[in-house]
Amino acid sequence: MVKKVRPHSSNTTASRLLDIAEALFSEHGYAMTTVRDIATRAKVNQALINYHFQNKKGLFNAVFERRASIILEERNHLLNEAKARAKKKSIPLRELIYAFIYPPLRMASEDKGGKSFVKLQARLHNEPKSIENELRSKLYDKTSLRFMEELKRTLPKLSEESISWRLIFVMGLYLYVASNTGRIEVISQGRCKGGNLAQAIPEILDFCEQGFLAPPTQP
Repeated sequence: MVKKVRPHSSNTTASRLLDIAEALFSEHGYAMTTVRDIATRAKVNQALINYHFQNKKGLFNAVFERRASIILEERNHLLNEAKARAKKKSIPLRELIYAFIYPPLRMASEDKGGKSFVKLQARLHNEPKSIENELRSKLYDKTSLRFMEELKRTLPKLSEESISWRLIFVMGLYLYVASNTGRIEVISQGRCKGGNLAQAIPEILDFCEQGFLAPPTQP
């Protein structure tokens, strides 16, 4: 179980610690970031971090939950709206994909610290498995499985195995795009801008939609 920490949403000191920890964890990872590193950057005593978050693991969990909860709330809201529009019919595929990819992309481009969080999210698989599995299970599984159920309704001719793989590919795609590495500017010779959601999202939707609709290769 992820341990509860002291409430910090309205505490400016705790919020500042979360911001600093988020930047360091995203840059160096969990194992290579120490409580001392965070305390030094924040110019506080290590005991203050322990007071708010118990220990490094508690701090890491709090960093992750802070923004993940926003992404998940927005995903579920967009999915609920799509279901309401569809009434009792299956949700159009493009709307499902949009509801899934837009929240993290928006966060990475608009929210202060959002890019650091997406980078942290992308490297979660490199963290200790106990932490990775705990956070994924607690934060992401319920919503991901909800999208899986809607995708199965929308794509009844596609096997559950194929839908699962293709959803994983979508996850990898949005994480890379949201990381805004600068590669799109290089390969497009400046014609495309990684942080331009108005430009990126239609391309992502086209790509993912056709990927889901592609017939499976026969063994």
